[in-house]
Amino acid sequence: MSKKEYVFTRNVEVKEETYIWANSYEEAEDIYTSGGGDTEEVEFNGGDWECIDNPDELEEVVDDE
Repeated sequence: MSKKEYVFTRNVEVKEETYIWANSYEEAEDIYTSGGGDTEEVEFNGGDWECIDNPDELEEVVDDE
């Protein structure tokens, strides 16, 4: 029996907080947008997943006809 490809998708939400020491908001924004600062993950949601391409379902439809 040959292998079939199954495709799964999952939405993941990660919430981070970035701590930056700066002299002004503009400076802090520049540091943040350039990847600076101290970032910590504060929340993670693995989300829902689903199979978006299941070749077995196609075979079932063909078998039923």
